[in-house]
Amino acid sequence: MTHAQVEQQTAPENNPTQITLLKIREWGACSDGRDWFREKFPQGGTYGDVMTDLYADKRYSDARWLADKAFDVKNISADFIESDVRSIIAATEGVDVDSGYGARAAFSGYGAQAAFSGNDAQAAFLGYDAQAAFLGYGARAAFLGYGARAAFSGYGARAAFSGYGAQAAFSGNDAQAECTGENATIVFAGLNGSVSLGKGGAANLTWHDGTRDRFVHLYEGEDGIEAGVLYTVKDGKVVRL
Repeated sequence: MTHAQVEQQTAPENNPTQITLLKIREWGACSDGRDWFREKFPQGGTYGDVMTDLYADKRYSDARWLADKAFDVKNISADFIESDVRSIIAATEGVDVDSGYGARAAFSGYGAQAAFSGNDAQAAFLGYDAQAAFLGYGARAAFLGYGARAAFSGYGARAAFSGYGAQAAFSGNDAQAECTGENATIVFAGLNGSVSLGKGGAANLTWHDGTRDRFVHLYEGEDGIEAGVLYTVKDGKVVRL
């Protein structure tokens, strides 16, 4: 891969997937990681290209760090999701990774089905009607097509859904979900969950009142719930993050 030799400090406003040296500095990248990035991407690069090169150079911990930063729910966009799909496809082409820890898989066709039992699984689904189940902690998933269905049982799951009619359930604590598509239905059984919804979306968040778990329901367009805003529950009240 050939990159220009002029270092770029800021990302073009019209390219939300662009990663720059300034951005990774702001995210707290280590000096070794900054040196690698400066050498490989002096002009900056898209998230997908950077992830692909990190995996090609076997910098797996750096790849996970970048994914954690770029995939923060506050930063996710449909462009990031598609870029993640492309990078995972490039990194895992021809590799069967579906059950062990740190599994990575990408599916570009319609009607994909997948199950992951290990921790830290990463999956990206580009086609419609995907179904996925994640049993381990720290799962990350991106669904670009319509009608996605997903279940996450481990703690710390993160998911992004850009297509219409997504359905997802999270049973572990500290889950985060962003839905930019319309009419998503998201259920959190675990505590400390956070969610943003698209038009017509609905979700429940769970909190503990000191005696028992209780649900709070969110409906986009009702009670001040806005599309594209990340919400959680504090002391039984819905608050913005």
